[in-house]
Amino acid sequence: MKISVVIPTFNRPHTISKAVDKIIANTVQPDEIVIVDQTPDNSTFEALLTLIEAGKVIYIKEAFPSLSKARNIGWRKAIGDVIAFTDDDAMVDLRWIENIKKSFERKDLNIGVLGGKVIPFYEEKNPDWTIPKRWEYLLPVYNQGNSLESFREGAFPAGVNYSMYRSLLEKFNGFDEAIGPQAGRKIQIPCEDAELALRLDKSIFNLIYNPSCIVYHPVPLSRQNPEFINNRVLEDGACSAYFEIKTNPSTMSYLFSLFKSIVKYFYFSLAKSIGK
Repeated sequence: MKISVVIPTFNRPHTISKAVDKIIANTVQPDEIVIVDQTPDNSTFEALLTLIEAGKVIYIKEAFPSLSKARNIGWRKAIGDVIAFTDDDAMVDLRWIENIKKSFERKDLNIGVLGGKVIPFYEEKNPDWTIPKRWEYLLPVYNQGNSLESFREGAFPAGVNYSMYRSLLEKFNGFDEAIGPQAGRKIQIPCEDAELALRLDKSIFNLIYNPSCIVYHPVPLSRQNPEFINNRVLEDGACSAYFEIKTNPSTMSYLFSLFKSIVKYFYFSLAKSIGK
């Protein structure tokens, strides 16, 4: 079984090398690491040059910044039977590849998408504000315990810790490029990972949570404030509306979903103003 790691990157030359180094340091090596660079200048290429020249990564330059498009370019270029996606600022656990491989070797799991823990880490903390627990999933953060099992109802693997068979990516045509973080969009719809998982036939494929597949995700100061969370709540509502339109494109369904997103947005605004 061959495993390819795909990492889209945009304007993060200061973190991408560290992310790759963590993968290279794993107990089991992937068969390749594919970097899809959408940074407008050459800073990321220069940061990766030593790794590129050493044959440690496959480097692809793509002009238009779109996370879904970058992921699709990456897995289509990759040779792996299993494609493992992570982010350009994430630090994977040293046994991440090993545990992904062990999971896919278990045919009884019928894996559609494999995910695991996403644990936040803080290089510095905002002393004046702490994110309320109920909104942590927007960072993202995910931990449903220490049992190997299906994801809970309504939960999905996060794109920072997301692995699939290449054959399923081909069958379902990869990520929806109409959504996902994208340059020039006023309201982002960052749910391309969940949308792909939703398209799988749940009677055949499972969304599997393996607590041993761990990725550490940074929470910079720019995310430690009410404004960031407020925007993410709005984007979360936009995702809900998009899912509703795709599954039931009636006018009333759309309006109801839009109403829910507006309620969520103003609920957080109110909670922020009264300090909850």
